[in-house]
This record gives sequence, C-alpha cells and structure tokens, in this order.
Amino acid sequence: MRSIEICSVLVTGIVWMTGLPVTASAADLKAHLVACPANKTAIGDVGSCGKIWKLKSGEAKLSDDGKLQVAVKGLVLNDETTGEFNGTPDGVDAVAAAVICNGPNGAAVAAQTDVVPLAKNGDAKINAKVNLPGGCIAPVVVLRERYEGKIGGWLAATGM
Repeated sequence: MRSIEICSVLVTGIVWMTGLPVTASAADLKAHLVACPANKTAIGDVGSCGKIWKLKSGEAKLSDDGKLQVAVKGLVLNDETTGEFNGTPDGVDAVAAAVICNGPNGAAVAAQTDVVPLAKNGDAKINAKVNLPGGCIAPVVVLRERYEGKIGGWLAATGM
C-alpha cells in the first residue's frame, strides 16, 4: 500500500473507532473536534499539547474551495496539575486553525489561518479562506495554541 492509502485507511479507522461523524473528499471535511489528551501524539508536523484539555463542543468545516469554519466551546485545561488554572485556557490567549494534508512526503501543515482570540471560557470561532494545495488527501484540521506569543501544538483536532 502507498503511504497516502495507509493514511486514508488510518484516518477512516480512527473515525470509525471514535464514532465521530465525518464526511470528507480530497479537501472537503465536516467533523467534530476532540480535545488533546496530552499523550504526545503529533498530528503531521504539529506537536501535541503539553497538558490535558477538554472541550464542550467543537466542529470544523472545510470546503474544496478553501473556506474554513471552526467553532469551539469550552476548550480549557482538564489537568489538576495546573492548580488554579484547571478549567481555564491558562496562558493560551489565541488559537489558529491549521489544515494538515497527507501527501507523498507524509502529513504536514498545508495552510494555516491567522490567530483569533480564545475567550477565558474557552470559546473561539474562525471563519477564513485558506489556500490548499492540489491533492490534499484526508485533511485534518487542528486548532493550535498561541502561548507567550508563539504558535505551538494542537489543542483540538478532527478525526482523532
């Protein structure tokens, strides 16, 4: 099997195992988001979060023409080791949505939005247009943190 086929089978298997509804074509996606479990799972070339997060609800929609809509509610820490910051976004003040495409060289960020504020209750909405490369196979949308002014790992993702 070629690596692209393996990635497609893997994403399909993850979606089937989690029971999350998803529809996808080459670059068309509508899926629920799940929070990062802090198990050091990188998605493509994006590292994972450093702590456990939870999410009340989240959804991402990506159309073939690059229209990207992401909405999250209640994206906050779920990690007692953070003390008084548990249940808050702590120092994460904004998020950016990245589209990871599978290609001949593996999975990598193909497009990323500008950052939008992450409210203290963990809510954020992104409405953007991204330029996707031709042949974006099995896209995954990840919400990346901005912490101390730098874009970092993923906090929520589709198809995990």
